[in-house]
Amino acid sequence: MSEATTGAPPSTENARARTVLIVDDENGVRDLMTRWLESVGYSVTAVGSAEDALAELEASPAAVALCDIRMPGRDGLWLAEHIRRQHPETAVIMATGVQDVSAAVESLRTGVIDYLTKPFGRDRLREAVVRGLEWHEAAWDARRWRESLEQEMSVRRSRLVDAITSSQIADDDRLDAMLAMVTLTDREAYAHAYRVAALSLSLGRLLRVAEADLPALEHAALLHDLGKLTIPEAILRKPAPLTNEEQTLIRLHPSVGSDLIAAVPYLAPAAPVVRDAHERMDGRGYPRGIHAGDVSVSARIVAVADAFDTMTRPRVFRDALNGAEALLELERCSGSQFDPRVVEAFRSVIAAQ
Repeated sequence: MSEATTGAPPSTENARARTVLIVDDENGVRDLMTRWLESVGYSVTAVGSAEDALAELEASPAAVALCDIRMPGRDGLWLAEHIRRQHPETAVIMATGVQDVSAAVESLRTGVIDYLTKPFGRDRLREAVVRGLEWHEAAWDARRWRESLEQEMSVRRSRLVDAITSSQIADDDRLDAMLAMVTLTDREAYAHAYRVAALSLSLGRLLRVAEADLPALEHAALLHDLGKLTIPEAILRKPAPLTNEEQTLIRLHPSVGSDLIAAVPYLAPAAPVVRDAHERMDGRGYPRGIHAGDVSVSARIVAVADAFDTMTRPRVFRDALNGAEALLELERCSGSQFDPRVVEAFRSVIAAQ
């Protein structure tokens, strides 16, 4: 017989997994639900108000909070919102009378896991709690995964800072030596940087970027992916769609790279270009989500050169496009993702090669 059938708690290493907080202003209802859940092995705490519930969660977080929707003072919907914000791994289940079903259903859109319509039986209660515990375990696992990724990113960033600092970059030779060192285990990253730099310089000259700004353009093109070296391989090489949390970490890399080179006087002029090279014309880029028309033309140049070179090289999740196919894709995204003027100039650069 399955756990869902018996109402027994799922097994887990997480100490919270058998804990349930019941929040209801009626003593009899609290006592009955407590007996029903304790009889199958749950550790239950019961309180009579939203304020007491938050105080209890602060002292001892629970896996599941079962909240009555109608209570004196703060109601269950107010409580559910605060639990989602302050204790995001706690699964919230609403208990409601028939007259409040529409409000309970609406609450499902804001992170509530399930709702119970009074009067309900012990089997329905246990079924909802098991569902809540399964959600809690998944949320807890996601938190541990996120924390491990953030820890690895911190270690990688420290190593990158050490490499940049020890290189004492004051000319292009030392820049090349640093780039070769930090991409030692990924020679394709090194080659990609130089291909993007060559394309960017050709575009810059065609678009009449000031001669004094060309070194910053070249340096930015070489270092546009520097921040990616802080991203764990488990994300970069993942042969499947990234989760929202993983996408958030990826979207940090332009800011990380920009911050790293801004501290090096020889490279500092390239920092804003590195930061803005993933912004889009429609404002849906990152890290700032601003319209690419509001960033430098150098950043828009690097965006096109990077995209073309990336598309024409195979990745773990797709085959490479040929040059003509990649150019068509750039043109398809012209105006939404890329600057149309840069894309048009890029066609001339490719034709001349």
